[in-house]
Amino acid sequence: MAQSMAFNSAAGLGGMLKDGHEHYFDDMEGGAVVARSIAAACELSRMLASSMGPQGRCKLVVNHLEKMIVTSDCAAILKEIEVEHPAAKLLEKAVRQQETECGDATNLCLMFAGELLNSTLDLMRTMGWRHSSDILEGYHMAADKLLNDLLPNTCVVQQIGHPAKDIEGLKTVLKPVMGSKQHGTEEVLADLVAQACQIVLKEGLVLQPESIRTVKIMGGNLGESVCIKGFVAKRAVETVLTSAEDAKIAVFASGIEASSTEAKGTVLMKTADDLKNYNKTEEAKMDEIIAGIAQSGIKVVVTGGSISDMALHFIERYKMVALRIGSKWELRRLCQATGATALVRLGAPTPDEMGRATVTQKSVGGTTVTVFENDAESKIATLVLRASTSSVLNDLERAVDDGVHAVEMACKDGRLVYGGGAAEMECAVHLDAFADKHPGLEQYAIRAFAKSLECVARTLAENAGWDALQVVADLRAAHVSGEADKGVDIADAPGITSMKDSAIYDLFKVKRSALKLGIEAATTVLKVDQIIMSKKAGAGPRQ
Repeated sequence: MAQSMAFNSAAGLGGMLKDGHEHYFDDMEGGAVVARSIAAACELSRMLASSMGPQGRCKLVVNHLEKMIVTSDCAAILKEIEVEHPAAKLLEKAVRQQETECGDATNLCLMFAGELLNSTLDLMRTMGWRHSSDILEGYHMAADKLLNDLLPNTCVVQQIGHPAKDIEGLKTVLKPVMGSKQHGTEEVLADLVAQACQIVLKEGLVLQPESIRTVKIMGGNLGESVCIKGFVAKRAVETVLTSAEDAKIAVFASGIEASSTEAKGTVLMKTADDLKNYNKTEEAKMDEIIAGIAQSGIKVVVTGGSISDMALHFIERYKMVALRIGSKWELRRLCQATGATALVRLGAPTPDEMGRATVTQKSVGGTTVTVFENDAESKIATLVLRASTSSVLNDLERAVDDGVHAVEMACKDGRLVYGGGAAEMECAVHLDAFADKHPGLEQYAIRAFAKSLECVARTLAENAGWDALQVVADLRAAHVSGEADKGVDIADAPGITSMKDSAIYDLFKVKRSALKLGIEAATTVLKVDQIIMSKKAGAGPRQ
């Protein structure tokens, strides 16, 4: 008789899964799992709500590597903290998707999802609903009305031209994005990013974010930051000669040194002449290679590997500039900036493989940098950022990155909506009227959805230290009376002002994406009635 297999004899789900699993489910009296999931998601949302807007507070995060990050950027904070709860992780993934697609409005995505879930919990407690099907039905109706009707038809108030030619429209888009990260620096940062975009962008094309690079140099202040048409390497040249005007450039992916065999070899030398001849042969070969490079007109040599002393000697003899760049990403950007091709062979490049730029070595704030400037049409622009501390520099870099992504989105869709919570409040007023047309239970969900949209204006007012309830009430009254341009501007005294007069706009595509992802994350959490977690594997190395 065959031996019977040993199964877990426990009844129910515990008998099907391995030991160590965790299982959470809703009982018959109430949605315990839904309530706990909502509580976890709302806690994450509340934690980061205070970082929203120009007056948002920074968070000091110490990650697992004991690296300290000080920022108000929602995506940067979530990247460094470890979120364990599965429902909160759903919101975190929505924020990361928003960061990848648009680069901005990440806090709006998280905060709206949290507010929507909080409104759901209030509905379930007030109405005694255990199942969320009626709530989800109302949310789907409100989301469809918001994303496909109100935002594109009611809220769009202006459209800018292509960023390659509409510089003022470009700055209009950039200032609110920059101001939300580094308040008070938006004018300087917007001007720098606009200059960089004008360098690399052509009319009719979409900006590639990797074509704008930032170099952070400690010391000085933001006013000393510059935009350079070309590439900047934070390294000094290897040669005595440090500059070359309108020079031809050769880029080698490998090192400039004598080749050697992979296997070990033995050379038998019987006399001193044998040793002399051996060295002379190696020197003659290197001399021939460097001479060939120099005779092709090359004045600057860049390598991704090391430069041997012998090779450096001959480079100096032929009066060329040599630079070593260890990062393959920087080497690739240098090739883009100069038009060169990275060679894997050591020898003279063909005319098509050469690049061209003016190379100079400079000292900026005690840091030696090498600048490759290309007066011709350049595919790379570099922003040299200056600040007094590394935390400020990192935050400036994140602000620039968000601004570049905003320009990318503006190239795809230049439609604008009012900022400062004006667009959200206008949609909330229209959704309340939309709810009146539905006599069923879904009308309560639509009203809760509309009330959740007020979180933007309320949070901006709270972070500015104002009476949030009064500001939201005044703003709603203004929108009900037809003043669709009214919003919260922290530059003015407590109250509301015209977003049109203050020139505060948000990109329609970014706003729509943030709200859409927030809605999807919230509704996904509401559909969960059981959480099943496998036993954790042994602690491995952190990635």
